[in-house]
Amino acid sequence: MSEFFTARLWNQTVYAAQVEEVDPYAQPERFRSRTIAYNGNCDFWVTPSPEPILPPEIVLQLSKPIAQDALLIDAARRLAASVAADFIPERILFVAILRAGVPVANWLTQLLPGSLSVATSLFVGHGIDRVAFQSIRANFPDRKIIFVDGWTGKGGVADELCRLNAGPLAVLCDPWRLANYRGTTDDVFSPSACFTGPMTMGFSRTFTRHPEQSFAAYRFPGTLLCQGIVNAWIASCPSTADGRHDQSLHAPLRHQTNLRVHSNEVCRALINAHPETILFADSPSNARERYSLLIELADWQKIPQQFDAVELQSLDARVACRLRPTK
Repeated sequence: MSEFFTARLWNQTVYAAQVEEVDPYAQPERFRSRTIAYNGNCDFWVTPSPEPILPPEIVLQLSKPIAQDALLIDAARRLAASVAADFIPERILFVAILRAGVPVANWLTQLLPGSLSVATSLFVGHGIDRVAFQSIRANFPDRKIIFVDGWTGKGGVADELCRLNAGPLAVLCDPWRLANYRGTTDDVFSPSACFTGPMTMGFSRTFTRHPEQSFAAYRFPGTLLCQGIVNAWIASCPSTADGRHDQSLHAPLRHQTNLRVHSNEVCRALINAHPETILFADSPSNARERYSLLIELADWQKIPQQFDAVELQSLDARVACRLRPTK
């Protein structure tokens, strides 16, 4: 059986090995540099990604309920309705992809009583944590596994799951229609894209080990947790699923680009990397209305922003970022 532990603030079992405690702010050498980008080499996943300290202003915003975000709440309700149209909740096991899938799986289990959720890792180019996944299947033999992530980006996770024939994927935001179940095809920004491991998880991004071992994660000091952020997210879950779900039969959109696309993926680039430029298809006023938290995070890091970016029209994208050359 694979080693596993509980993500305390989320009360969700994580199928990974938890190893020694590391302070990410005092021991940055244990993590990848934000200047190192994924280049297709699976050795990239041997070291966990960095964990920034967020400014107090953003922490305060993340600690407030988000129930007034109608677009995001509606997406969650529609996603739950899409899944419920095909499966009985009592037979569902949501497998959250660490770490963006954890908050979404929390909402789905609230919206679909009787469903359960656990979490494990999947890396583009490397695949799923096979040792952990074997344990999940063994521990829940009578449950239908549905993978959960926050969003799809260019479809790396969706493609890996399809290649492995491991199960359907459910996400909140899916602008390019790459998941099996989605809450919206609009590029809706989720505050959970700003969540960091030290503040909301208590452990690092996982990293790969020997093929016969499950992936592992460093423990973070409990003093770094910000329970208010997690509480605000959990309390903001809508009360019911919405029967008007999107079972779109439109073909997926596929575009070749070196840009990182869609607002939530761009936010993760601001967390884990160091983008060169943020691009918005919208005007400055419209972009600030829709993506204020993302822009605030970019301003804090002094990342230049370009608005009315016509090049995004051909990519069916409202937000993108250009990463710095790989080192």
